[in-house]
Amino acid sequence: MNTLFKNSRANRIVMPALAFAACAVALTSCDDVPQNERYIEVERPQIARKVLVQEFTGQGCINCPQGAALVHELQEQYPGSVIAVNLHPKNTQYTRPLGGMNLTSDIATVYYQYYKPSSLPSAVIDGAPAVSNVSLWTDAILTALEVEAPAELTLHTDYDHATRELTVTYNALFSKLYESPLAINIWVMENGLVGPQYSGSNIVMEYVHNHVARTSLTGDWGVTIADSFIPDQEFTDSFSITLDSEWVAENCQVIAFLQNPSKVVEQSAEADVINSDND
Repeated sequence: MNTLFKNSRANRIVMPALAFAACAVALTSCDDVPQNERYIEVERPQIARKVLVQEFTGQGCINCPQGAALVHELQEQYPGSVIAVNLHPKNTQYTRPLGGMNLTSDIATVYYQYYKPSSLPSAVIDGAPAVSNVSLWTDAILTALEVEAPAELTLHTDYDHATRELTVTYNALFSKLYESPLAINIWVMENGLVGPQYSGSNIVMEYVHNHVARTSLTGDWGVTIADSFIPDQEFTDSFSITLDSEWVAENCQVIAFLQNPSKVVEQSAEADVINSDND
């Protein structure tokens, strides 16, 4: 499986254009404005967090369908607020290809080796340590949803059907001071993969595997965009890849997440590879 990884490196920092306003203020005498009217404090809107659930799973894991069902239920209850990606790491007894279907990936293996979950299924929620007890996932996800995000993160995809080249452009707009480096991570995942899956003591031959991590456009741990951030600071950049011929582009999505050096995920986003702009 060969993929083409390209980074435009055209990272642009877009700062608010306030020069004109500053000149206008400079030409106005403070003596002409009453003291209690000189400053108007504007409350910034709170940016809702989209929680990233990285679920370690495998076709040979008998309890993994239970974890996937729980995450799906939460996605339906909180539409657009819970982003899921299923990680099938290589070289474990539960993730060996089954029925000729191989869902493992290099990126899943890197994260599995870092988080070292005690068993499968196991969920990493916004970069926190892996939780293998499925009964604890709901409270952890709901708690994460209550945390204000430092930035709004959006994605735009441009897909060429002829060449299978995908370009993903992200935009991160910060609403608050954040004094730590952040890296942008962009992954491709695929839905609608029908194949065998152990479930309890049975094998479901036509199980639908969704949110399967395929590859990263930004390396193992992302590309650092800055070391600190201030309100109204905006970042954008584009990354490209050629989709593997075995992946169904119509079923693929991209996810992006902002992650600090402690692996905490501060905001996430997702988008379809093929949207109305590139049909």
